[in-house]
Amino acid sequence: MKSFGNKFFPAVLLLCVLSAAGAIPQKAEGGAELRSAFPSGKGAGEREGPARIIGGIVPHHDLALGMIRRFYERLGSPDVRRVWLLSPDHFRRARTFAALCPDDWKTPEGILRADREACETLPSLSVAGADGALFRREHGITVHIPFVARHFPNASVVPLVIGARTPDLALIILKNAILDLLRDGDVIILSMDLSHYKTPEAMAAEDRRTLDVLANLRSAGTKTIDVDARRAAALGLMLFREVGIEKGTVLEHADSSSVLGHRVESGTSYAAILYGTAGEGTSGKPPSSEADIIVKEYKD
Repeated sequence: MKSFGNKFFPAVLLLCVLSAAGAIPQKAEGGAELRSAFPSGKGAGEREGPARIIGGIVPHHDLALGMIRRFYERLGSPDVRRVWLLSPDHFRRARTFAALCPDDWKTPEGILRADREACETLPSLSVAGADGALFRREHGITVHIPFVARHFPNASVVPLVIGARTPDLALIILKNAILDLLRDGDVIILSMDLSHYKTPEAMAAEDRRTLDVLANLRSAGTKTIDVDARRAAALGLMLFREVGIEKGTVLEHADSSSVLGHRVESGTSYAAILYGTAGEGTSGKPPSSEADIIVKEYKD
């Protein structure tokens, strides 16, 4: 695995800046809709425009398991062939800016395979490396693995943790590498909780700003919001933007008090956000009336 001290890292960053300067994201006509997101028979190198991708943001706390389950029930499909699962590095154990798990996962649904293409490509970057041992304790990933196996039964998985101090240029390198690998119908899921250790009133005020940033895909705004995966969020929002998604739909928003049914003075808040339009290939369940209200508030 390459370390932060990789002597080639500055050169790679310079190359990234030069290539990024001439690579203005192209917007997919009509946005990225779920009904057209699943495999169409074309490989990544054969598509004429950005890959048609779907995905979302969903928590990883056990307290939010109901929200997590409902998110996967809505998004799940046997047509999906690969799931990109982004998480913060909670314990700061990664030796590179981004760590990839190259190992298969044993789940109640059977073996969930690590994606071989991603496992061969991403560790070659100066900013990323493979480190299976790290993932044994990373609940940002392990909470989601059984849901991925159950609701995407024919998919491989790419678990990635992104360090809290990952610089913008490293994120650009990762983004460009992932974009080269994306295929129509891939799913990108960001495992992330919102406000931490606040009263319900303080979380509500903070989350209003956070959900505005997330729903409108303002990747630069992730540096100042109260979430536990700012750098992973920036990467996820950039990827969604590049494949033509313009808005996120807030499906659910809750905090410790609302989940437990009693007031918690120092709690955590959660949101489930969908990027891409629900249609064929999903349950097609409409958002709740509460979520409809939230969505209207964050449409600019």
